[in-house]
Amino acid sequence: MISFLRGKLQGIVAFSFLVIVALTFAFLGLPTFTQTFSVNNYAKLGDYEISQSEYFRAKGQVEQNLRDQFGQDLDLSDPSLVDAVQNLTNNSLIEKYTIINFLDEFGIAVPDTYVETELSKSETFRADGEFSQELFKNYLVNFNLSKEDLVNDFKSDLKVNLAVSFLSATANSFDKSVEQYLDLLTERRTVQFAEITTENVVTDFVPTDEEIESFYNSNLNNYAIPEKRSFFIAKANLNDMDLMVSDEELSGAYNLYLENLPQPEKRISHIMLIADNYDSEEEFSSRKAEVEGVLTNTNFEQLVVSYSDDLGTKDLNGDLGFTNGDIFPTEFERVIAGLDVGDVSEAIPFEGNIHFLKVTELDGADIESFEEKRSELEGELKQIAFEAKILEISNAIGGQAYNFEEVADFAESFSLALESFENQNISQTNFNFADPGAVFNSQIGSWSQAVELSNDEYAFAYVYDVIAQSTEELASVESSIVDSLIDINKGSYLDDLFASEEEFVLEADALEEVFSLNNVTVDELKNINRSTSLLKSDLINILFNEYETGVTLKKLTNDGVLFYKVVNRTKGDISKVSDEDKLFINEETQRNLLQTAFNKLRKEYDLDNKLNLNNQFTALNS
Repeated sequence: MISFLRGKLQGIVAFSFLVIVALTFAFLGLPTFTQTFSVNNYAKLGDYEISQSEYFRAKGQVEQNLRDQFGQDLDLSDPSLVDAVQNLTNNSLIEKYTIINFLDEFGIAVPDTYVETELSKSETFRADGEFSQELFKNYLVNFNLSKEDLVNDFKSDLKVNLAVSFLSATANSFDKSVEQYLDLLTERRTVQFAEITTENVVTDFVPTDEEIESFYNSNLNNYAIPEKRSFFIAKANLNDMDLMVSDEELSGAYNLYLENLPQPEKRISHIMLIADNYDSEEEFSSRKAEVEGVLTNTNFEQLVVSYSDDLGTKDLNGDLGFTNGDIFPTEFERVIAGLDVGDVSEAIPFEGNIHFLKVTELDGADIESFEEKRSELEGELKQIAFEAKILEISNAIGGQAYNFEEVADFAESFSLALESFENQNISQTNFNFADPGAVFNSQIGSWSQAVELSNDEYAFAYVYDVIAQSTEELASVESSIVDSLIDINKGSYLDDLFASEEEFVLEADALEEVFSLNNVTVDELKNINRSTSLLKSDLINILFNEYETGVTLKKLTNDGVLFYKVVNRTKGDISKVSDEDKLFINEETQRNLLQTAFNKLRKEYDLDNKLNLNNQFTALNS
């Protein structure tokens, strides 16, 4: 199949490549930032480099799929899920590059300009319907990427989409197999069958005392009575405590707030004169002087349109986004530090080019007054006092024994709400506690460690009585054991019945006479097809996958043994299949064929055994 697909796709790929080349003339251009980035490869997959950004996008999609399937509250930091997410992410990347490897066999090179055009349309980098320089810059900084890294990441995604489209274009080559499937789907059959389960088996089996005792001893866990405990839960709630905050404390907290205010960020626009755009140094100097001559008496945004050579920011009024003093080159930041809102710099030479900078906006300069900040600071100070109180309670109970009578006095002394639970096991629904281990791992007559229920509520558990785990007596469960042994015996009989070579006729009386069965029912369904709702799917598969007619057969099933016979078969009529069903079948067939092709490609390229992780990176992000 793989060689066929390769041959089939040659013409399709050639045509599609011409379309891609034609689209590159729509290039809009993305800005390049003069920022040094560290090497951030997450892994190497054969000859392909996987960047940190690409890995996190794949991981994010895996995590979203898991939340969609199991609920948005799924805790993916759970150690039992961390490895699963890692494995699913690695598998996703292997599948992706298996498809890309297939496309690369055709020698297609997706142009960077086309990728940049598509990137500029991405909602990730757009605000108010337009491309946002700031969002683009922040994305690169957050993921430690250069523009080239980002282009390569998205180029791989485009290749996947192209490869899948190419493979999908081959689906019409398999119309014959779809027709054959429709023939089978619409074929009608008359069938007879009898489902034999343990309920049909007649047995005089009586388990011996030794068998009953042996089963009991081998399955003691089934008869365990879990440990039960009686305990108090004492809850400390911030809102129930009389926590006072003094004016001095509030004043100190406000002063600390003022001391830690971040430096305001400045939004910068620029006019850029690129030396390479001019025929001579004299022409470049003349252009610089021309801009300097009109800089103070002309609207800066108009000057950007008239003079700036930076196509990436020209349509954005020269906007470069915000800086906190560490974003732009030192030569820029030194000048920006001395500019206020509305100020325009003198000419700044940088890497052979000339820049004129303007501060257009100040962000983060607003300072809340003491009265505006008071409520928030008071809440924070109370939270600190509350946590100190929890530590005080923890120290008070640490290493000390309390008797039953002292518990209530202790709870009252710290304003703790006390609730009693008697004879509870760890799985009982009326026992709802964030950490059952605090109860079931604590020693009798002692308090547990503090358990955080929320930011403003903690709890302590005090265990005062324990009923140890035990096991139900054999006499109390003997009846159920006998039933289990009889069922096991009946199941063994069904295995023997299936293996038996005794001749039989597919009639109820005949089956009961030959085998130790009763209440056997032989059903006959006439002129049915695969879509009948009268049968379970496993029976449909058995009865419609049999090609012989008139022969009585046996089949071992999950429920027991199936005796069946296909009485006759009537050719189907494809014309009676609805267009909606045909569309569904075609799509399902196409998916199955593509999956088969993909499985063979995955085996051929063997990328599963060519994944090398950057251990330093994965250790930091695990």
